[in-house]
Parts: sequence; C-alpha cells; structure tokens
Amino acid sequence: MTRTQRLTLFASLYLAQGAVLSYFFTFNLLYLTQHGFAADQIGFFQAVLVLPFVLKILLGILSDRFSLFGLGHRSPYILLGLLIQLSCFGMLPLISLPEGLDLFFITCLIAALGMALSDTGTDGLAVEATPEHERPLVQGVMVGARAAGLLLSLLVGAWLAERLGWPLVFAMIVLLGIPGLGLTLWLWQDPGRQAPGGFSWEAFRGLARRDALSLAAMGLIYALALDGVLSFLAFHGDAAQLGDIGVIGSLVALVMVGRILGAVASGRLTDRLGYRRSLRFAILLSAMACVALSLTFGPVVLALLCLLFGFAYGYTTTTYSALAMTLTDARIAASMFAIFMMFINIGIGLGQGLGGTLTSQIGFQGLAWVMAGVSLVNLVLVRRLPD
Repeated sequence: MTRTQRLTLFASLYLAQGAVLSYFFTFNLLYLTQHGFAADQIGFFQAVLVLPFVLKILLGILSDRFSLFGLGHRSPYILLGLLIQLSCFGMLPLISLPEGLDLFFITCLIAALGMALSDTGTDGLAVEATPEHERPLVQGVMVGARAAGLLLSLLVGAWLAERLGWPLVFAMIVLLGIPGLGLTLWLWQDPGRQAPGGFSWEAFRGLARRDALSLAAMGLIYALALDGVLSFLAFHGDAAQLGDIGVIGSLVALVMVGRILGAVASGRLTDRLGYRRSLRFAILLSAMACVALSLTFGPVVLALLCLLFGFAYGYTTTTYSALAMTLTDARIAASMFAIFMMFINIGIGLGQGLGGTLTSQIGFQGLAWVMAGVSLVNLVLVRRLPD
C-alpha cells in the first residue's frame, strides 16, 4: 500500500468506529430511555457492552496467531468485524421494544464484538504496515478520524432522531461504515504476509520492559485525568448556570473539534520533536487546560477553553498511540497494542469514578485542579521512554 492508501484506509475505518461509539456511549441511552427503560436497566446494559472492548486482547491474539481461513492475519478480521457490526446495526431498528429487549441486547453485544474484532485487526495492520517515521502521522489521522466520526454522528444523529426518527440514525451508522468495508476489500493484505519470525508467546515478555511499563502507566494516568474532567464538564460554573442540554452538547462538540485539531498537530509535530519532547509538551498543555477550565469568565471563554482542552486531549492521545506502535513487538502487533490501549480504557473508567466523587466533595473547580496535578505525574515517567 502507498502512504495515501494507508491513510485513507485507516481514516475510513476509524471514522466508522467513531460512529459506532457515538451510539454506544450516547444514543443507546437516549433510545432505551425513550422506550421506557429505567436507569438501572440501562446502566447494566451499558456496563456489559464494554465487555468486548476488554476482550480485545484475546481477539488480538487470535488475529496475531491464526490466518482466518488462510486469507490473512489482518484484512479478513477487519472485514468480518465490519460485516458483523454493520449487519447488527441494520437489524437493531427492526427489533420491537420493550418486548424484544433480550434480542436487542444480544444484537448490540454482537455489534460491539464485531467492532472490537475489526479494531484489533486495524491496529495490527497499522503497526505492521507503517514505517517508523510515519507513525505519528498515521495515529493523527486515526485519532482525528474517530473524533470526526463521533462529532459527525452526534450532530447529524441528534437531528435525525428528532426530525425523522431513530431508524435513520441506525442507517447513518451503517452508511459511515461502508467506505471502510470497500477500502478493506480493495487494499486486501497479502494472505502470506506475517510478521518476521511469526507469532511468539515469548514476545509478551516485552511488556515487562521499563519503557513499556512506563508507557502503560502514562496512558492510565492521562486518561484518568482528562476524562475525569471531561465527564463532568456539565458541572462547570458557567455551563451549570446556563443549564441547557443543547449548550452542554455544543461544548462537548467543541472538545471534539479540538481533539481533531490536536491529533492533526501531533501527527505533524511529533516526528520533528521526538517522543519525549512531544509528550512533555502534551503533559504541560493538559495540565494547563485543566487549570484553565477551573476558571469562570463566561460562556464565550468557556467555549474557547473547551477547544483548548480538546486539543490537549487529542494531541496527548495521538502521541501516546504513536509511541505505543513503536514499542509494540511486530510478532504480537494486535495483542500488544491492544494491551497499551487497555490501560487508557482503565484510566477512563477510574477517571469517571474519581471525577464523580471529587465533584460532589470539592466541586468542578477543585476537580480540575486535582486532575491537573495528576497529569503532571507523567513528567516523571517521560524520562523512562525512548525519544
């Protein structure tokens, strides 16, 4: 594949991911609420939907070790995952609720499994097919495309649900997955291609290296800090005073725009600055953005600060992911990269829990200051990472 083909393929696959995540993390809650389900039922539903993303490590091992029907280690898994995901979203609006909740739940779970399977294959292919000097650029495209998929789906999906009905929301998610499906077929990986040396259980020992452990810890810490603040943005003094759901949604949209810009900036700058300098910049910018969000200067300034915060989040995620690609052993590309991403997911979960506790005890302003301090802990870990 040429560089343009790689970037286009990864952008299309991550755009589809963003669309699916917009449903699982936002629209699913609204859809089930409109059909009369209680908060505790929805909470259990949402919690179980996370399970396939936790199992991505096992799916990564599957992709690393076995060529699917002799067709390859990456493209068949990406294609199969996409077909499962798109088929399930095509079925969901046909299931009658509330009587069909069990079938709806199982279909959602299978869709999440399909997305996780496609994601592990995509990440493994990205590690294997991307030259070292292009990894920050590729991650910038991937992180930016996922944020763009989230933003586009949230904005268009909300309008469709309100004006034209929920079936078109599901149709939108299917349509956004079709480009990735077509490009996967067009740019099919050579079935005989495999990492030098093939799959090796010994390669997992690389996770015990000092740099790998430091990077994993860094992922947990930055996700805990930034998502802890983002999840409770509605409690910001200016946002709470406005108290309008549409305004809160607009602020989150601005964060997403900032994440796209941050991903693009990291993709361009990290190769020039080196990983350590780029990560130091990301850490300091993240801490500064958290502190800035503790200030209350009115809704206009808050909007600008949300853009800055999103930029810091996107820049940090892209730089972290690019270095994770570099530290990943090609023999277990999908598995090892999934493990690095797992620490981000753990951090997000911890951040949401800790963020709720801190917001209730010391308010959003105190939360922002605490998370700024947590972000700065990563400055200690940067010294253990390669440049």
